[in-house]
Amino acid sequence: MLSPSSSAVILCLFAVIFPVKGDHHIDEHSVECKGNYCPKPMPDVYQKPFRPKSCVDYYVPGKSTCGIYRLFDEHGNSYPAYCDFKSEPGTAWTLVMSWANINRGLPEFRQTPFKYDAPINENSHNWYMYRQSLKRIRSLAAHSTHWRATCNYPSHGVDFTDYVRGNFKDFDIVNFLGSGVCKKVEHVNIRGHIGTHLTARFWQVNDTFTLHIDSGSGGCDFDPRAGSVSSEDNFGFYLVINPKFRCTKRKFSTTQWWFGAHL
Repeated sequence: MLSPSSSAVILCLFAVIFPVKGDHHIDEHSVECKGNYCPKPMPDVYQKPFRPKSCVDYYVPGKSTCGIYRLFDEHGNSYPAYCDFKSEPGTAWTLVMSWANINRGLPEFRQTPFKYDAPINENSHNWYMYRQSLKRIRSLAAHSTHWRATCNYPSHGVDFTDYVRGNFKDFDIVNFLGSGVCKKVEHVNIRGHIGTHLTARFWQVNDTFTLHIDSGSGGCDFDPRAGSVSSEDNFGFYLVINPKFRCTKRKFSTTQWWFGAHL
């Protein structure tokens, strides 16, 4: 028989070798939390409201259809705009301005630069008389890399005849003001005169000229004077017109300005 002292020693050794864990024991790596202090499971997908700022936000290669889409300006206001996804593969274009030759004398199309507010039919798409508000123009420019001008888009699409395209990095047409300034363009075609990655001569003056090229003037890399009329205006202003230029061939010929981006 073991003495009381021997029994106590054996019990202590048993407790050391086989410690008893009661219900009150908390693992050192566990975390206690109560109510709102407990972590919440994260949703599988965090969905933000779809607020497209330009047509490029709608573009799905090979699937997007040209037409009217709803966009949002920088202040969250929605508006309708025409989107072209087809004419230049890999690029989505938003229409900023369009007018017919017969309406060339209106101040919105003759003498108001892009940087001034002169909306007309801004909420009702119209190929013959249409211009976005300055607020929308600036919002579109902020989400675009390129700009272009086309002639008779509704009937001809874009075949690069009487056409000009540039990028905002080289030439910010919204903020530009000047007369006869040589500015870099990516591609230009006026009456069959073609230039790529060179300078062309532009005008845009408040209360005087909307943005345009005067093809009767030389002085820059691009020289379209052959076949021009004196002081011929192209892509805007149109005080002097030439029927050999597609935008001014007939009274209902049209001019368009677009902002866009490559994908």
